[in-house]
Amino acid sequence: MSYNQSNIDHEEYLSIGSDILNSENDILVNSAGFSMFPILKAGDKLIVQKAEPQSLKKGDIIACTINQKIIGHRFISIKNSQGTFEFITKGDNSAKPDLPFNSTAIIGKIRGFNRKGKEHSLNSFKYQVFRFLILYIGFVIRPCIKLLFRANQLTVKGFDMIRNTRSNLTLIIQDSKSLVLKNSIITTLQGVLPFVIIYLLKRLIDALTKTQFSNNEQVITNLELLVAATGFVFLLNLIVNSTGNYIREKLSQSISLTIYSLLHTKHAQLDFGQLDNPEQQDEIHRATLEAGFRPNKLVQASLSFLRSITAGIIIIGLMFSIHWIIVVILTIGLLPGLIVRFRYSRKLYELNKKNSTKERQAYYYDRVITGIPFAKELRLFATSRLFSSRFHDIQTKLNDDKNKIYHKQLWSEIISQSIAIILIFVSFGFVSHLAMQGKVTIGTVVLFFLVFQRGFVVIKELFQSVASLYEDNIFFADFVSFLHLPTAPNEETEKNITIELQKAITVEDVSFKYPSSLRMALNNVSLTIPVGKTIALVGANGSGKTTLVKLLCGFYEPSQGSILFDNIKLSAANQTQTRKGITAVFQDFALYNMTAAENIWLGNSHDPIDLAKVKEACRMAGIDDVIEKLPNGYQNMIGNFFEKGEELSIGQWQKLAIARAFYRNSNILLMDEPSSALDAETETQLIDSLKRLAKNKTVLIISHRFSTVQWADMIYVMDKGGIIESGNHIELMNQKGKYFDMYSLQNL
Repeated sequence: MSYNQSNIDHEEYLSIGSDILNSENDILVNSAGFSMFPILKAGDKLIVQKAEPQSLKKGDIIACTINQKIIGHRFISIKNSQGTFEFITKGDNSAKPDLPFNSTAIIGKIRGFNRKGKEHSLNSFKYQVFRFLILYIGFVIRPCIKLLFRANQLTVKGFDMIRNTRSNLTLIIQDSKSLVLKNSIITTLQGVLPFVIIYLLKRLIDALTKTQFSNNEQVITNLELLVAATGFVFLLNLIVNSTGNYIREKLSQSISLTIYSLLHTKHAQLDFGQLDNPEQQDEIHRATLEAGFRPNKLVQASLSFLRSITAGIIIIGLMFSIHWIIVVILTIGLLPGLIVRFRYSRKLYELNKKNSTKERQAYYYDRVITGIPFAKELRLFATSRLFSSRFHDIQTKLNDDKNKIYHKQLWSEIISQSIAIILIFVSFGFVSHLAMQGKVTIGTVVLFFLVFQRGFVVIKELFQSVASLYEDNIFFADFVSFLHLPTAPNEETEKNITIELQKAITVEDVSFKYPSSLRMALNNVSLTIPVGKTIALVGANGSGKTTLVKLLCGFYEPSQGSILFDNIKLSAANQTQTRKGITAVFQDFALYNMTAAENIWLGNSHDPIDLAKVKEACRMAGIDDVIEKLPNGYQNMIGNFFEKGEELSIGQWQKLAIARAFYRNSNILLMDEPSSALDAETETQLIDSLKRLAKNKTVLIISHRFSTVQWADMIYVMDKGGIIESGNHIELMNQKGKYFDMYSLQNL
């Protein structure tokens, strides 16, 4: 059994052997693993004492280091290997002994352990008896240990499944409690009514048998009442099933809305670092994949379990009324199938988790092949076959991995079902034997066959629902884990500090590295953006300009240094309120397939749409003439995803993004390459609009076009993540430095 001690690093822990040997004090360590089950269990606090190698006795449990791992196993023997004594140890629950080791690897002897606050000594009578048994008749004891260990694992998994199911259902049905109650009632009736019908049929057959030998009016009246009751229950069963389908569909819809609300809310709150981390992207991918169907499946499996339990209780009662042995036979017949389902559910989950990255790659290649943004280049460069081939290769590998598991599962299910069928026919024979001996009536025989036919399905459904709950809880864990990913600063608990910029934004010695990168994107950047001034950033691609804008928006926190809004750290302020005062046009601006007016209104969607402001923003961005010529003007759908949509050029899309920023009308305006897709005439119009807008605002502009930035009050030149020059256009030209060279090159 391996073990570790809290608050001790691995390197420190490997040296505790000498600490024990040099001390008379015992050391208490935490155990982990199952190799010494049931004597020692994971979580026990092991008491390790000093022990000289020559004092060890056969059967002692000793602590030693093997292959840089600390192991607690039973001492079996010593062998002489070329003049060196080597110790042999073995776990009570292990198939093979450990590798031999010399005395220097021995840390000490485990003399006892603490479990649930109570100390147990390994020198006590019962542990000494177990020691004797494991040493001398281990071949008999070990199979029993294996069975006990399996039973313990199943018990632990059972309780874990109950806890997880309860927790997950609480999350899933938080907005659907009344519908769940209605479904539970209907589900219970669906479990009961079929057997009420079967029982009435049994009574009906017995009554018919009696009427053959009697003209008693009471017998005939009873027969008529039974016919009426059977018909009524038949009708009730049909009504319940039809109503169940309707209520179940409403529940499914309600759950989907709840889950997607949780998914969308959490995704909007995620720290940007999570979106840049490939491992977290795998987790997000799995969560998104499971959100579409897994919660409903979990709820339906729970309802199926409820229906099966209800029906199962009735079946057991009816079967016991015939003979108890039938219940035992059927249970034994169905258990192997349950074990198979449990086993392969875990294997499939582990495979899905392992292949998350490959699945995302396949999804990406499919999106490239079928997505509109890639269509032109796919045709021009004839790359669709390349991406299709890569998709095919990955998907084939994924399918092969799954099919290996499915193939093993198939044979396991064939074997388990064969066992079930054999035992089913044994029970058939048993009941037939009872009937031939006259121990049961004809009605009872019919009852058995009808109950058995229905009961086999119900019991199988019960085991399948248990297995499904186990499987669904495993997979749903990805969604729960996603909900517990770190949120962006201040998203989870808003801070009270708000910022109303009065003086300046100050960037002090800021350095930053993206979570998934080893390269510093910013290195000791310092600059000031005074209120009411226009600041420009210029530099080559990859110099850190866009990264700085992301930090100013609060999407990331600096790795070192700080960003201050009037001497208040941005990280300490209420991010939601701070962002309300910021407008930004990003280099990779979004394309929204919505109406033209809605595209602009998204700049401030918290307030009702103001068409006059929309038109003014479009006029300032130079896109008003294009929109007004559309068939439905500002109410026309933009983009070609939906019916009657009008596609725009990339330059026109950029104007929409700029108009959206103008509509927001915040005091701080951040513009990252606002004219990259604009022609010279439109760029001139944009500059004029920016100059008018900038008179009352704090503006930061990033651009490769010097005509866009040369009117700025201050220009910072960036290179390799740092600032190398600063000044206005005239000052920088006079410096004859990097800015001068770039400007001269652009104006050749």
